[in-house]
Amino acid sequence: MRPNRNLVFLIPVLVWLGWYLLPDDAPPFWAIAKHWRITLTMAFGSFIAGATSEAGGAVAFPVFTKLLAIPPLHAKLFSLATQSIGMGSAFLTILLLRIRVEWRAVLWVVIGSIPMLPVGFALANQLPTSAVRIVFTVVQGSFALALWWHNRDPERDRNDGLPRFAGLEKATLLGFGMIGGLISGLLGSGLEIIVFSLLVLWFRMCEKAATPTVIVMMVLTSWSGFAMILGSGQFVAPVSEYWLAAIPVVVVGAPLGVYVCSRMSRMLVVKTLIALILLELVSSLVLIRLTPEIAAVAALLFLGFSCVYYGMYRSRRYV
Repeated sequence: MRPNRNLVFLIPVLVWLGWYLLPDDAPPFWAIAKHWRITLTMAFGSFIAGATSEAGGAVAFPVFTKLLAIPPLHAKLFSLATQSIGMGSAFLTILLLRIRVEWRAVLWVVIGSIPMLPVGFALANQLPTSAVRIVFTVVQGSFALALWWHNRDPERDRNDGLPRFAGLEKATLLGFGMIGGLISGLLGSGLEIIVFSLLVLWFRMCEKAATPTVIVMMVLTSWSGFAMILGSGQFVAPVSEYWLAAIPVVVVGAPLGVYVCSRMSRMLVVKTLIALILLELVSSLVLIRLTPEIAAVAALLFLGFSCVYYGMYRSRRYV
């Protein structure tokens, strides 16, 4: 049965209608006028989220905390709330276009990620602002290095899905899902990077095959995180205002990114990811003031993530 591509165009229309009818004193156009910088940021961020393995929060978090001087807590809450809409639209696009998803991986990762979100929320409240921001940079930077390793060899075998699925594979997906859920609770995103690394480095999945699978994982985790935020009473102004300003653009940007990714070459996806991460790394070095203690911890975390990624890269278990 051929996918009905025309149904994809109904997604933004329905979301726009729901956005317009949200209970409020007036239509929410005021949010865009008041927070136009948020709208502009997420027009780009949502496209990146759909086209790559990066969630929209991977763009929102550094821009919010470094350029717009928004507290990391607000940036995290906004990321999870907005990803619920933008990546939710990308998720529906994947289903409607019948883009292949490795559902077995999705199941075990999400089982691990959701229970760890509250742990990440609690940990974020205990860390200084600069530490939270540099953790984000460390996770991104080590991932870029891993991706570079992976693509030095153009002849490296790449699988379209999980090459094997037994007890070890389930436990590994569960464990990495837990780590990703912890980081997403801390930063608002991060699950997608952790699991994408596992899929492409250890399981040797093609980046284009891994991307839609990771998007589905992240949207299910984001929905759960957003529900927790609503239940805790933290979804209030200004975060709710930022969310209103972003909805009209993320519902278009993310599905458009999914479509463009399905037409992009694998190497273009990779180069786009690495370029974005390098830009984020440079901005961190310029804008974040680090104490010797935080710098030392960041270096250790970077070394730790890099060693794990390199070990997965060198593994020939799934050749």
